Amino acid sequence: MVLQRLCLSALSLGLLLTGCRPWTEAVSADSPIVLGAGASFPSPLYQRWFSHLRVRKGISLGYDPVGSGDGEHQLLAGLVDFAGSDLDERTGLLPALTSDEWLRIPMTAGAVAIAYNHPDCELSLTREQLRLIVSEQIDDFGQLGCAQQPITLFVRQNGSGTTAHLRRYLDATAQIWHHPRALRVNSNEAMATALVQHPGSIGYLNTVFLNGRRTLQMAALETDQGSFVTPEQVLEVEALEFSGSGYPLTAVSWMVMRRNGLADKAAVLREAIAYGLSSEGQAAALGLGYVSLPEPLLKRARIQLDSLQP
Repeated sequence: MVLQRLCLSALSLGLLLTGCRPWTEAVSADSPIVLGAGASFPSPLYQRWFSHLRVRKGISLGYDPVGSGDGEHQLLAGLVDFAGSDLDERTGLLPALTSDEWLRIPMTAGAVAIAYNHPDCELSLTREQLRLIVSEQIDDFGQLGCAQQPITLFVRQNGSGTTAHLRRYLDATAQIWHHPRALRVNSNEAMATALVQHPGSIGYLNTVFLNGRRTLQMAALETDQGSFVTPEQVLEVEALEFSGSGYPLTAVSWMVMRRNGLADKAAVLREAIAYGLSSEGQAAALGLGYVSLPEPLLKRARIQLDSLQP
């Protein structure tokens, strides 16, 4: 409890102390602190939104980017007030969260990229080549037409929404993610850092986390039509309506919460979600490299928000 108070005090001053969890909340005497956990993909955007709301509205929210699956489990266990999740019914959303007891509100979106650290190598990968890389049957860049360099494969730990979307594209079983030589990281940010630090590495992450990391490149991947594209070469917003398993992989990120039962925290959460869905909130998303949600999806999200009750 002493550490928690110290962490909250430090965060209210814009500090981060060793031993403190990476919450983004500040302390407000006028409203309860609302806590969330889940997908690492929307974490930079949630930090931006929550910081704005702390300053402008005096409300306090925090978010721990532990991964979609862990966030959903924490929500079901009552440890947090909302979960951030990149999962849906096709990619592994927990069945318990599909009942009418829960709200799933879309907040932002972005594309999944195959990123690698091997200069002067332009990769265009078929689905089968990517399957062989992930299963480590292809283990050198020389097998892909580039200068020889052993491949260091990085994958996400269990419960990652990013992994779930890539598995759907590959039509791959869970077993291939447990190859003993693959190195595991726990977030999009950790994936980007690991790839930068390891020449010859390949991994996957949301494109937002490639910003400013010039040593990393994105592979072009095979579409259902047989062409090869990177997320940069398509209008990601158009892919939001795509329901198949082709590339590009444009994933929606959701906030999940109980429809009612949050008491006075419901008003704080409503304020935060309403801001995120506003034109200002979506502009902030675009500025960070996320995809602004199309108006029809925003309209449906605002209707869902109306049903969030104390």
